[in-house]
Amino acid sequence: MYDVIFKVIGGLGLFLYGMNNMSGGMQKLAGEKLKKILAMLTGNRFAAIFMGIFVTGLVQSSSVSTVMTIGFVNASLLTLKQALGVILGANVGTTITGWILVLQIGKYGLPLAGIAAICSMFASSEKAKTRALTIMGLGFIFLGLEIMSNGLKPVRSMPEFIRMFHAFDATAMVNGQKVIIFSGVIKAALVGALMTAVVQSSSATLGITITLAVQGLLSYETAVALVLGENVGTTITALLASLKATANAKRAAYAHTLINILGVCWIIPIFPFYLIFLSKIVNSGTNVTKAIATAHTMFNILNVLIFIPFIGLMAKFLEFIVKDDEVVVATKITHLDTLMTEVPSVIIGQTKVEILEMGTEIFSVFKKLDELYLNRENMDINHEHIADIEERMDIFEKEITDVNFLILSKNLTENEVDETRENLIICDEYETISDYLLRISKTLKKLVSNDIFLDEMRKNTIVKLHNDIEEIFRDVNNAYRTNSRDLYFIALKKCNNIKGTYKKARTAHLENISTEPQTLLSTAYMDMLNNYRRIKEHLYSIIETFTKIS
Repeated sequence: MYDVIFKVIGGLGLFLYGMNNMSGGMQKLAGEKLKKILAMLTGNRFAAIFMGIFVTGLVQSSSVSTVMTIGFVNASLLTLKQALGVILGANVGTTITGWILVLQIGKYGLPLAGIAAICSMFASSEKAKTRALTIMGLGFIFLGLEIMSNGLKPVRSMPEFIRMFHAFDATAMVNGQKVIIFSGVIKAALVGALMTAVVQSSSATLGITITLAVQGLLSYETAVALVLGENVGTTITALLASLKATANAKRAAYAHTLINILGVCWIIPIFPFYLIFLSKIVNSGTNVTKAIATAHTMFNILNVLIFIPFIGLMAKFLEFIVKDDEVVVATKITHLDTLMTEVPSVIIGQTKVEILEMGTEIFSVFKKLDELYLNRENMDINHEHIADIEERMDIFEKEITDVNFLILSKNLTENEVDETRENLIICDEYETISDYLLRISKTLKKLVSNDIFLDEMRKNTIVKLHNDIEEIFRDVNNAYRTNSRDLYFIALKKCNNIKGTYKKARTAHLENISTEPQTLLSTAYMDMLNNYRRIKEHLYSIIETFTKIS
């Protein structure tokens, strides 16, 4: 008895560890592809379905892709209709796991894991090490299944276990013939849903189901019924993730559950005919693993085909039953969400988009200051705009920092860690630059309030310095957008030239300070010079970060 328990627990542990390793490894290897996912988010329902299949196939987890989708909805990157398409696709994509198990290479699981582990120890690059760990995860999946299968063999002769499995058997013998019992189908579906809700991994429960069926502890029909329930149980992860989300994100999570429950509801009444349909595709007596994988895939494909025409109607229904948020949080600016941290590479890619948006808004501040140097009449309007942008920069920085610090605690590749840190640095520098631009605006406002004007020499010096700094900022922002080291070095050369401009202006000012009749003009001018110099220093810090100069 203890031998059975130890082998089942040990096998299940190795299986789950293998799934985690393989999923994590595939996420890292597919990182660049996952970053490009954001460019596909505006497609139609069919594009969304294929995207759901693609992403789930890559990360090997419908829970991850569905939670990430809810994160996109929560961050307003996806509409509810698009999310419904992604969720339908994710349900199909997750069936790939079953087909991996069809390979039935359990006896090769141990050497596969062993060879991959050795390769990872001697891998010369991080990418090679990730590949090895991914293969090692695959090895552990098959090794875990093999151990569980061997451990469950004695159970076939234990009456108490046989009675337990018969309690939710979908079939019964009537007059020497096997017939479908609908109450048994429903019980099996409920057991499958409960098991998956507890384990929170449909891949794990699918593996257990296949193992039990291979050992003859479950009939093929019962295994198919269990798989139906497993599709419902896997939705618990998304439901839990949506508890503190927006109304639209809750709708997406509920849709995931609703789609799968309705799918089970229409299959159960025609369950015998569904089995006949499956028998036309694969013979369960020849290969039960392949037959169960087929049942899993066909259920989700049929669900997609049925629900595609009703995506719009379902969205309206969900909008009716889930009311809009009573209080709309107006302070949220970025399209980042903690639920998106399930796939760190997506956070990294979206963070860059948000920082470039910060850059665009800082450009508008430079333009407003340009206008003030030429015309002081719009001082109040322009200063208010600049102050509003600075407040937005504070929110940008907080939202970007909060999410990116979360992914730093995850198992990132070396490149992902570097990119995350670089993003955090440039975000902080941009926010600080906006602070100094606001200080310059405040100084100009103070001069205007006191009816003090910059003389022609000072005005020309400040305008030249302003234009030069704006040009460097443009180069740095473009270099960040295009990952161009050449542009960074061009900006670096301009930074060095600014030193001369600043020193010359400062020296000229200090030489004439004793003859300056207006103290406020003298201190304001020097403050503006120093603020532009500090902006240059922060731009230099960005260049230093991305070019690794010291």
